[in-house]
Amino acid sequence: MSGNKNIDEPKIKHPHPGHIALNLNKIEEETIQALDESEDSGEGNAFIEDEAIEDLDESGGSGEGEVFFEDETIEDLEEGGDSGEGDAFIEDGNTDMDKNLDDSDLPDDIEYMESEEDIEFLDDFDPPKKKPIRKNANLHINMHILLVTVILLIAVVSVYRLNKWNKGSSLDDDTPDVDPSQFDVETLDMLIPMDSSLLEGREDDGVTTILCLGNNPFTDDHDESSLASQIAQKTNATVYDCAFPDSSVACKYPVYNPEYTRDQFNFYYVVECFRNNEFTAISSIANDDPDPRYANTVEVMKTVDMDKVDVIVIMYDSTDYNRGTVADNPNNPYDVTAYTGGLRTTINNIKSTWPYIRILVMSHTYAQYMDDDGELYNGTLKDIGNGTLHHYLLMEANAAMDCGVSFIDNYFGTINEDNYEQYMSNYMHYNDAGREKLAERVADVINNHMGIVSSSKTEQ
Repeated sequence: MSGNKNIDEPKIKHPHPGHIALNLNKIEEETIQALDESEDSGEGNAFIEDEAIEDLDESGGSGEGEVFFEDETIEDLEEGGDSGEGDAFIEDGNTDMDKNLDDSDLPDDIEYMESEEDIEFLDDFDPPKKKPIRKNANLHINMHILLVTVILLIAVVSVYRLNKWNKGSSLDDDTPDVDPSQFDVETLDMLIPMDSSLLEGREDDGVTTILCLGNNPFTDDHDESSLASQIAQKTNATVYDCAFPDSSVACKYPVYNPEYTRDQFNFYYVVECFRNNEFTAISSIANDDPDPRYANTVEVMKTVDMDKVDVIVIMYDSTDYNRGTVADNPNNPYDVTAYTGGLRTTINNIKSTWPYIRILVMSHTYAQYMDDDGELYNGTLKDIGNGTLHHYLLMEANAAMDCGVSFIDNYFGTINEDNYEQYMSNYMHYNDAGREKLAERVADVINNHMGIVSSSKTEQ
C-alpha cells in the first residue's frame, strides 16, 4: 500500500482488537447491495448468507484479495491490488462502532483489518451460540418425582394394612373395656354346604351327633366347662369327645413304627381305628400310658356309632408348629408326616368312608412358642424352621379347601394376638373363658350355617 494519501484511496482504520466486532446483522438488516463494479478493477460480487460469506468472486486485473468467512471465523483477509480497494465484512458488531459507519456508498464505509493481530483476534472470536430451549424439563423431572412418591406411598400403606390384617383388629387405648370380639374382623372362614345327594338314602334319627377329634382344646378339661360339653350345650347335640392330649395332625413316620407307639394317637391312626372298627392296638398302648385320659378316650371311641354321626369337628392347637413339623410337602401333598399331608389324607379317608358326614375344621388360635430355655416368642413372627404359626394357618386353610370341607378361622376370628391374655392360661392352652369362646364359634356355624339347627329340627 502506498504511503501517500489519496482521496480516491479507501480510508484504512486500525481499531484496537478489543473494539473490533462483526456486524453481519447490520449488513443483513440493511441488505447488501451489489458492489459497484470498477472500470479498472473488475471487482467481484460478494454474497452473504446466514452469518457466513460463502463466496467472494475474484476481481479482474486489479489483484484484489479474497475474503472468506466460514462458521463465524475470518479465514483470510488480503489487501487489495493497485486500486487499494478491499472489502471487510463485520459480523455481530459493536453498536458503538455501528454508529460510526455512515450511509455512504463509497468504499470508505467498509472497514477491514490488515494486521496479523487483527486477523488472529477475529480467528479466536467465537460468538455465543443460542442455547436450545429445554421445554418443560423441570416439569418432566417433577412428574417423575411425583410418580415415585405416589408408588412408595401406596407400597407403605399396603404393607401397613397387610400387617394389620395379619395381626387382627386392635383397639385404641381409650377403650380398654371393650371386647375386641364384638367387632367384625376379616377371617379365612370358608363354609361349604353339604351336597344334598350325599344325604340320599340316609334316615334322620332326629338327633344331631357330633364327633370331636383333636388334642388339648378338648382334653384339658372334662367337666361341664370342657369344650365338648359346651358344644353339646350350645347345639343341643350328642357329642363324643375322642381327642388325645398332646397328639398331632402329622405322624412321625410314614408307616407305623412299633418302636414309636404314640403315632397311634395322631389324627391319621385314630380315624383308621374308626374305619376298621378295630381298637385293640390303640387300647393296649393307651392302657400302658400313665395319663388316664388316653385309656378313657379309647373307651369312648368304642361306643361311637359312625352311621349316626352327622358332624365331625376337628381341632388341633399349635402342637405341630411347636414341634417343628413340616408344614407341607410340595412333592407329596398327602405325606402323612407333613402337617397338611396328614390333614388331607385323613379328611379324604373320612369322606370316602362316610360321605354323609359334614366335616368342620377349626383352626388353631394365636399362640406363642416356648424354646427349651422357657423363652417365649410371638408365634406370628417366630419361624423355628418351617414357617410361622400364621403360615401353618394358611396351609391348613388350603388343605381344607382342597378337600372341599368347611373351615373356621380361630386365629383371627376367635382368640387372636389382641385378646389372647384373656382367653389363654399359658402360651398355648385355654382357660374356661377361652373354651367357651371356641364353643360359641363352632356352635354358631353348626346351628346357623350348616343346615343343622337342633336335634328337634330336620336338616335343611
